[in-house]
Amino acid sequence: MLLITAGSHYTFLGGLPPRLLSKRASNVKGVTKKYELNYDWHLLGPTVWTEESTVTLQVDLHSYEHGPALWGAIGNWWEGLESSTEDGERVAYEGGANFPKPVRVSDRHVTAWIVSSGQDAFDTIAHYANVMRDVAVEADAEVAAVWTELPHRG
Repeated sequence: MLLITAGSHYTFLGGLPPRLLSKRASNVKGVTKKYELNYDWHLLGPTVWTEESTVTLQVDLHSYEHGPALWGAIGNWWEGLESSTEDGERVAYEGGANFPKPVRVSDRHVTAWIVSSGQDAFDTIAHYANVMRDVAVEADAEVAAVWTELPHRG
């Protein structure tokens, strides 16, 4: 079973324990589990969630053997989305979600974000987390994923 564990870098989120912030997707028989929506996510954050709040899921993907293929697959998927430019940065979007540019943290690790707001924000993010997972699994069937539910804004 492959897991990426949450580290101390999550302490900026108000000191909430990482177990409340991250869902780890493990490999079971070579397949990374799908993201499951946390129905208590709306309770995270210093403010009360409303339909105008912005919700962000951080997706950390780690490939022990096929990092370049993972980066290529996520990058190609992101490049294929519709986009606009905000503050000089390209932001991709589709179906009620925005996708800031993914970051290649190392040869084996990619971090991406899914951002949404409105009544269906959490369902939209859950949908696209699994789309992103499917893209990653095509590049590496043994990819490890961590879903970090960041506190909402606004």
